[in-house]
Amino acid sequence: MLTDCCLLRTDNTAAPAAVFPSARGQHGADWRRIDYLAQGNDRQRAAHALLSERGLWAALQATCQDLALVSTLVIGLDRPGSDLDIICQHPDPASLAMGLTAQGWHGRDKGNGIWLLEQHLTGQDGQRWPLELYVTPGPIESLHGWRHLGLMAALLEHFGIDFYRAVLHLRLTQGLKGEAAICQLLALPGDPYLALLTLEGSDLGLLHWPQR
Repeated sequence: MLTDCCLLRTDNTAAPAAVFPSARGQHGADWRRIDYLAQGNDRQRAAHALLSERGLWAALQATCQDLALVSTLVIGLDRPGSDLDIICQHPDPASLAMGLTAQGWHGRDKGNGIWLLEQHLTGQDGQRWPLELYVTPGPIESLHGWRHLGLMAALLEHFGIDFYRAVLHLRLTQGLKGEAAICQLLALPGDPYLALLTLEGSDLGLLHWPQR
């Protein structure tokens, strides 16, 4: 269970109870909300405006069975050019993909019933955002995007602000993905997308971060 991540509530990341809802006595992370981004940093507020004011988030909510924003932006680990990654559950991903393609999205079949839709949108502030929409017929919690984000948030909370800054430094200076940056700091070998998942269900208190 995630706890109140007060150390990360800075200008770098909103990290409010919406992201770490155990501050309200809830369980798990609520990536299904985006309202908290309106109180975040500049990029978080801009992303919130893009998704809400243009009606995109509401339209997806009305169309899909379940929906979540799983971008590193929500935990303040994004960098310029980072995608806004959205995952949604829909009973017929191919049909939804066809409809979105007609609206300017570029789609492709990822296999196992999952479709990826991509598009660039420009906000009212002139900022251009790459969006990636992953459509699955199954529960969104099963997708790596959801699982990776939950693990990254838990690790940031566990190790604190210095770890957060170290991960962000690798993101900004070496262009690493969030998963790769965290695995490098924790010396987790192999494919970082798979290595990170090995921590699911483990006691984070047993992990060692050789802080430098």
